[in-house]
Amino acid sequence: MTSIEIRHLTTDGPAGGRPLLDDVNLTVPSGSTLAITGPAGAGKSRLLRTIVGIEEQTSGDVLIDDIVVNAVDPRGRDIAMVFQDYALHPHLDVFDNLAFSSILRKGVDKDALSDRIHEVAELLALTDLLDVRPADLDDPQRQRVALGRALVRDANAYLFDAPFTAQSERVRTHVRSVTAQWQHEASRTSVFTTNDVEEALSTADRVAVMHQGFIHQVGTPRDLYDHPADMFVAGFLGSPPMNLVPAFPTGRQLVMPLATMLLDDDLLERIGERSVVVAGIRPEHCLDATGPAGHGVTDRVEFTTRIDDIEWRGSSQFAYLGYDIEPEVESVLGEVEELLEFDLFQSFLVAQLPAESPLRPGMSIRVVVPRQRILVFDPETGENLTLPR
Repeated sequence: MTSIEIRHLTTDGPAGGRPLLDDVNLTVPSGSTLAITGPAGAGKSRLLRTIVGIEEQTSGDVLIDDIVVNAVDPRGRDIAMVFQDYALHPHLDVFDNLAFSSILRKGVDKDALSDRIHEVAELLALTDLLDVRPADLDDPQRQRVALGRALVRDANAYLFDAPFTAQSERVRTHVRSVTAQWQHEASRTSVFTTNDVEEALSTADRVAVMHQGFIHQVGTPRDLYDHPADMFVAGFLGSPPMNLVPAFPTGRQLVMPLATMLLDDDLLERIGERSVVVAGIRPEHCLDATGPAGHGVTDRVEFTTRIDDIEWRGSSQFAYLGYDIEPEVESVLGEVEELLEFDLFQSFLVAQLPAESPLRPGMSIRVVVPRQRILVFDPETGENLTLPR
């Protein structure tokens, strides 16, 4: 297979505006799968279109197998791509659409290609539609045809731009699974984009979190989830997302709206002279202090508060625990959100608790959080101050 490398890729935006791609650096080793996730407008599609060669960068390099291909046209780069608009040929039936990109290449074994088309069509539930034209298909079917066309093709690498969005939730999981399995078994170098965090974490070997044209962090799904590099990654990954609450260093204590945590020497040194930081707590790390999980926590932060609301989810339930924020602090947090163009903060903390816990709005609850699970961020730079240096 083929490796892809992006070095300092930058695309200028409108005059006076921020770059559309901002010094992007990425490496996709041969045979691996990378998922690029981030909010709508993060620059994910533009990045793929630049890699394939249909968008030009202002500066930086695209390398395929360690060779700079900036001056090579899309055909010469030989990368299969699934576009968000499907780009199907209306005059061709499904079979010929699936075959189209492959037969443009010289020396194609047409019998082997036909076998591969039928195999992919079966995987994507297209077997009964091979004689049908795109106009007679619905959007999910058209998207699966576009996806199948890339899977059928033998290319250097494969780029998938939001390839599952048109599928229903039940079908989407299956299509995603068979696509990932097909690519993995063939050791194909693949890059997916998605707005869906869970999809990114479950599909790829490595994940890149992107926003405002900038790559915030790249790593394995577990590394990104457990050790986010900054506040945006922490707040974007997870469902529900991480609770991000204002916190105030006071002596050797960190005072949060609902709890107080003792600071060890290392974290105290990293916080330094900051008067306000942001504490991050994942909902699943908020444990019922009266339950077995809560009893087992030794190094703990504990607090008692009132439940504002309960949201039952079948396998678990979310308890919403409200708190007040001082106007001046709320103003600082608002400036952070405005800079990031993304909502990170709420005036409540979400605790994800067992479905069988007898909870109801208005009741008092005692919550315990393992101290090592609480992250601390710089509110201005977003830096995770709890990461090892």
